[in-house]
Amino acid sequence: MVFLATVLCVSPVLLGQDTELPKPGPEFELLQADAGTWDVEIKAWQGPGEPTVSKGKETNRMLGEFWLLSNFQGNMMGLEFSGHGVYGYDQESKKYVGTWFDSLGPKKMDLVGTHDKASNTLTLEGIGPGVDGQPAKHLITTKYNDDGTHRMTMQMAVGDEMIKIFEMKYTRTK
Repeated sequence: MVFLATVLCVSPVLLGQDTELPKPGPEFELLQADAGTWDVEIKAWQGPGEPTVSKGKETNRMLGEFWLLSNFQGNMMGLEFSGHGVYGYDQESKKYVGTWFDSLGPKKMDLVGTHDKASNTLTLEGIGPGVDGQPAKHLITTKYNDDGTHRMTMQMAVGDEMIKIFEMKYTRTK
């Protein structure tokens, strides 16, 4: 399958056709700025009351100029946790897109959303497993701060209400 994808991507070049490859627009700067290694403070809510607090590490790298590959390792709600994401920008729909999958279950979450430049906030929506294991709406909001940190909050639909599941503060590793 990888071979087929490679052939499809480079076949116009191999056939001698004059093909102009796509160029990243300014929207990709948000993804490129996220490349690197981040220390993460995790606050997770399992119900009413105070959250559990734990730590993690996220390492991100760009695949070319278009895709951010994310690798997360940590502890969440007392469980060892690892996850992987792939994020990009769809120039046709003018939306950020992503896919997330992790060690807590067999389902992936496809995400789509927008970036508000005024507040420097990326908002992504997707469908993932709910508290009962059935599909539920998830809302992920990442606020990028002037000091180089960012804070990601995930909410999930429970009935008609959106509840906060976790909040993660990212600080670039020195």
